Amino acid sequence: MTGEAARHRFRQDGYLAIEGFLRRETLSQLRAAADLAFEQVIGHTLSLRSAHPRLTWWRLPDGRPYIFKIKPVVDLAPVFARMAASGEIELLASSMLAAKTTLMEDKVTYKAALADPAGWADLPVLGEDVRKHSDASYFAARGFGRVITVALCLDDCPAAAGALQVWPGSHRRPVRHEPTPNQGPVVPDDDAPDHQAVTLEAPAGSLLAWDAALVHASEPNSTGRPRRLLVFGYSASGS
Repeated sequence: MTGEAARHRFRQDGYLAIEGFLRRETLSQLRAAADLAFEQVIGHTLSLRSAHPRLTWWRLPDGRPYIFKIKPVVDLAPVFARMAASGEIELLASSMLAAKTTLMEDKVTYKAALADPAGWADLPVLGEDVRKHSDASYFAARGFGRVITVALCLDDCPAAAGALQVWPGSHRRPVRHEPTPNQGPVVPDDDAPDHQAVTLEAPAGSLLAWDAALVHASEPNSTGRPRRLLVFGYSASGS
């Protein structure tokens, strides 16, 4: 697919998926960095019995603590910083935004339950799925304009691992959001019917990119292994 064809597809559908984006050596380095970040943040949390400020977690209905993401991460490992400033990724984001870009968000999502019960932690009880939503209004409330999200798959992302689901074209129309007690605003089913979803199953090393206004979600990870994504958000410089 040519650059212009990719830009047209992105404008129409609101997402791209590129397999084989990461070289094997780079993928190995990123996995090691994600493991180290997990050990640092979770070790701090469990040893001090106080949630690390980078950690987003909750408790599953079966009682296990569930690690959703660590944010930010670019200062935790040089390889994270190098990827965030990668010319290839910045070129892709700037091409989709039609502007120079600035990194405005970075994180690793894990989708992993802990063996340690962390009984001392007062956590909300939520499911493992991420409900239908878009991020554009969240970013707009913080002063950012249009945002492109780029995710690097550090592990295989089959449907069983909670692969990303997207609703093609939903970034080009108004979408309703309804408030929830603990999961932020979510999109009701009649604005994003299940049968219109596309599941982006992707092998490790793939790159996924989507417009922050695109409705997206993910199902639970039933594989028993982490489904790690290194995620960067880019906005137009000066926004």
